[in-house]
Amino acid sequence: MANQRPLVDPAMDPMRNRNAARIKFGTPPAPKTESHPEMKYSEDEKKTITKLKQLYLETIDLDVALQKEIYNLEKNFQEKHNVIFEKRKKILDEFRKQNYGDSEPNLSVPNFWLKVLKASYTEFISKKDEKILECLCDIRARLHNDPVVKFDIEFHFDPNDFFTNTVLTKTYFLNCLPDPEDPLSYDGAEIYKCVGCKIDWKQAKDRQKKDDTIEQSSFFDFFSPPVLPDDTEDPNYCDINAILQNDFELGFYLKERVIPKAVIFFTGEIADCQSSSDSETETDDTEDESDAEEEEAASNDK
Repeated sequence: MANQRPLVDPAMDPMRNRNAARIKFGTPPAPKTESHPEMKYSEDEKKTITKLKQLYLETIDLDVALQKEIYNLEKNFQEKHNVIFEKRKKILDEFRKQNYGDSEPNLSVPNFWLKVLKASYTEFISKKDEKILECLCDIRARLHNDPVVKFDIEFHFDPNDFFTNTVLTKTYFLNCLPDPEDPLSYDGAEIYKCVGCKIDWKQAKDRQKKDDTIEQSSFFDFFSPPVLPDDTEDPNYCDINAILQNDFELGFYLKERVIPKAVIFFTGEIADCQSSSDSETETDDTEDESDAEEEEAASNDK
């Protein structure tokens, strides 16, 4: 899961990206903001710089206040969005009943959300995952501003043969305040933690490979994020940190793009993901072109 990254085009959502949180996890603290060591200032210059930095801190305070207002506004509009998303779910449910009847509870236009997920990021949805995701009937984001700023991604499932949960949740926590020890380093809100949920599998074998060895990579690993070691020298630190960085990107991506734009992911009118096979093919083509150019250049030199 570490190298699965949705390719997001920020230009397509300029207004929503004003509320975009930076991704941060386990990164070492930035050095304190100091003047360049080779620069020497007179006492008058130092006083002027101090006044300018104080003004900069005032702009940071304004940015924090603006960020808070944006989150409050987004939270206020959440219910209006949910009214629309309820209508979307009703349309999908009605289509299913009219075309498949109650005997096929896991088909919707057909398998609407499975197709949406496969169109938005494909790498870690296995064939076994697909059977389970056929039971996925809705995905929602839920915002919280008090006492902490966070958002949930909720995956709603019809009753199925795989687990007893009706909703699987992933929660992302945001820090919207400057570091009191180094406020000048503030650069906007940051996602700093995520928490998954326990999946109550009906059979243990649902999470094991046939040879009963290592668990195969699965979409449902999303709900069990690894714990970052406290020791940055731990041999697993870098790998786990990379996984969590991508996890944060994915959570924000689901919230900002996949959930609201689901129908055009479904129809294929938008596709942000790029499979590794496509990347490898593109790389191979590029290498072949480079080799051909080098051979042509060598022939011309002769």
